[in-house]
Amino acid sequence: MMKLDLTGLCCSVPQMLVYSKIKKMRKGDTLEIIVEKGSSQELDVIRVLEFFKCNTNKIEIGDKCVYFVQK
Repeated sequence: MMKLDLTGLCCSVPQMLVYSKIKKMRKGDTLEIIVEKGSSQELDVIRVLEFFKCNTNKIEIGDKCVYFVQK
């Protein structure tokens, strides 16, 4: 499983990182994405996930959200 921790990042960086990782994934691969709950980075991540139409599970842990993405 690949892991991508986006906490502390802002602007378009999280969106570009997620886009790049998902683009390189093969069918059946899983990516764990960690973001700050309710942040603009979380909205950016959601937009990319919707674009790729990936299977996604979300869990909330404190002030963070963890997305498990499978292509």
